[in-house]
Order: sequence, then C-alpha cells, then structure tokens
Amino acid sequence: MRTYIVYRVDYLKSKTVKIGKVLDRREGERNNNPADMLRLAKIKYATSSIDSHIFILRESSNQNLLSGDV
Repeated sequence: MRTYIVYRVDYLKSKTVKIGKVLDRREGERNNNPADMLRLAKIKYATSSIDSHIFILRESSNQNLLSGDV
C-alpha cells in the first residue's frame, strides 16, 4: 500500500498547502499508478477550476512528484 500526500498551490498566498492523502491499495504495479492517484486526488479535492492545480507526492519519498493535467 502506498500513500500519496495531496497538495494544492495557493497562488494568492504563494504557498503550497497540504490538503489530504490518497491511498494506492493495488497489489500489483501498473504503468500509470501515480497518474491514476493524481486523477483521483483531483476528483476528490478540486472544488473549482481555480483549484485545479493539485499535485501529489509519495509519502515515503521526495522524488516521486507528480503534477499537471491528467
């Protein structure tokens, strides 16, 4: 099980805000697991088109950043 932390960029305050987590409970690795988790985070946490810049970061590592439009 992998945990991804969900962040939102607040452009008015020029800050990155932690807004939640998504869990990847799949047993097998697939080619697009992080992209699927980003898509799920955008569905769950985006409240409007202004909030659409959401990105995720794998909790156990600082190098698995996934951002952008998926």
